[in-house]
Amino acid sequence: MKQFASKKQVFTIVMVVLMLIVSACQPAAPAADSGDDRYGGNLKVGVASIVHLDPNDVNQYGLNEIVQLFYETLFDRNEDGEVVPLLVKEVSQSDDGLVHTWKLHEGVKFHDGSDFNAEAVKWNIMRKIDEEKPMGSMLPISNMKVVDDHTLEITLSRLYTGMYNILAVKTFSIYSPSFYEEVGSDGIKTQASGTGPFKVDSYTPNEKLELVKNDDYWQDGLPYLDSITVMEVADANTRATMLEAGEIHVAVGTSIQSLEQLKLDENIKVLTGPSSRHYYVSMTNIYEPLDDKRVRQAFNYAIDKEGILEAAFKGYASVADVTIVNEAVNGYSPAATHPYPYDTDKATALLAEAGWTDSDGDGIVDKDGEPMELILRTRKGAVPGDYETAELVQGMLLNVGVKVNVDVADTASFLAELNQPIEDAPHYDMVNLTWGTFTGDAEYV
Repeated sequence: MKQFASKKQVFTIVMVVLMLIVSACQPAAPAADSGDDRYGGNLKVGVASIVHLDPNDVNQYGLNEIVQLFYETLFDRNEDGEVVPLLVKEVSQSDDGLVHTWKLHEGVKFHDGSDFNAEAVKWNIMRKIDEEKPMGSMLPISNMKVVDDHTLEITLSRLYTGMYNILAVKTFSIYSPSFYEEVGSDGIKTQASGTGPFKVDSYTPNEKLELVKNDDYWQDGLPYLDSITVMEVADANTRATMLEAGEIHVAVGTSIQSLEQLKLDENIKVLTGPSSRHYYVSMTNIYEPLDDKRVRQAFNYAIDKEGILEAAFKGYASVADVTIVNEAVNGYSPAATHPYPYDTDKATALLAEAGWTDSDGDGIVDKDGEPMELILRTRKGAVPGDYETAELVQGMLLNVGVKVNVDVADTASFLAELNQPIEDAPHYDMVNLTWGTFTGDAEYV
């Protein structure tokens, strides 16, 4: 059983309504004698972590933005959030909606020189279905027929309106079958062969990624840049400082606290957009004291969600009224009332009902002579407000007599621990997490 599986209970803290990408307005240095100042130069990008390059696992904040530089999907989303064709040129379907025919762009090459064609697309999709990848297993595809090199016919076993939402997610990036057969599942974490505008030149895990222009890119006139350097800068405030100093041109995610300062700089442009991401604290309910439902309920009442919004997110979020989904997700239905309003008296009463009271007057509740002291695991700087939220939760629980020690991990270790069996992972009682749906569809939660 993995750490994040069903042996956890959660309380949702806030719903983040904005994604943050900040960029300096000055252009990257252009190439000499380019004849067109749109072309040339190297763009430097700072991200929280570059743990791998595998498009099959892009649930890390910021990795989506990096993967799409060298991989492409069959479909994409435009600025209005609508799904539009990308590697697919034309789409038609039968009257009953079960048979879909895709015409693919011709003349497209993978970075290893092999052809992008219908066989390659079929191989990519079937691999995700056969390996029971989370989103692949959702596709009700009963048959895929290669009509010709650039035509594919897909038959569904049932009507499914969410198919194109899934196919626009970066997890469904298309890569060269021959490349994968050569490097395998381990090699794809450090190498890449997609159809994107840039190619991987070099990669040092958790440090730096160097990309160079794909001279054979299929979209005429693109890309403009000669190269992109992606640097891992774990701390969000450091990314902001580097942006102001001109050491990087783009920062993917900054701290909320630095955002207002960046907005004052006329040379810096702040890009924000709707997000389906939630922040929540997951509680391990197989150990004392969190195995007691009353204790978990007490924690929910003890957390001032509005206070977290003001202190950690400065208005760039709202309180989640339901778990996991929000108005950015298709299928969202608002709750009439929040199930756990801020109520410290209720929290204290529930703790007492569970046998936890401050019997010795030291400010910490205890039971049978043992004080309640817990560990909250978190990251710092990987996503906006993560560490700040953990600190606020720590203080709010102390207000009802619960001592919480905040344990900070680097992003790579944090993500690795979440995928370990619970008996092998470091012990913690709670973990500060975020969750969002890449598809924008409540069916994928």
